[in-house]
Amino acid sequence: MTRRQVRAAMRRMREHAEEAEEETGELNLVPYMDIVTNIIIFLLASVVTSVPLGNVNVSLPTISSGGGAAADEPEKPPLNLTVTAGQTGFLIAASGGVLPAVPKKNDKYDYAELTKKLMEIKKEFPDETKATFNADAGTPYTIVVETLDAMREDTNHGLMFPDVVFAAGIL
Repeated sequence: MTRRQVRAAMRRMREHAEEAEEETGELNLVPYMDIVTNIIIFLLASVVTSVPLGNVNVSLPTISSGGGAAADEPEKPPLNLTVTAGQTGFLIAASGGVLPAVPKKNDKYDYAELTKKLMEIKKEFPDETKATFNADAGTPYTIVVETLDAMREDTNHGLMFPDVVFAAGIL
């Protein structure tokens, strides 16, 4: 065999080997694995952030051991206290009605007057600890924090309404 024939034979063998490798070669799975990994990470992140949003705290009804005997004393209706921080001041509402508004003094919220009104309510409902807070969308964060502090505790009388919940809607 001449040199030329050897080169041609080697070329044919190489081409045949490349064709055989292409026909039976392995599929490159790396890009697919990257896509699947990214999708799984995205789904896990979505679930982790959306689970707390769907969390609703509920309390189960208590089980009584007795029959349907008449109640000894009628229960007080729930207070459903709501404090709203608006543009003009505070508005205090409860299941019994709406109290007169606590207006701003010198264009500042009057936290002392709010605490005073809430203390009057606390004296009538000493066992109540829950209150709802609502504010306008543009209410600054410092006002929200100071209002929550005024609702939770009075420096002279102790805890008032420590279980403050934010309202679901925005005025």
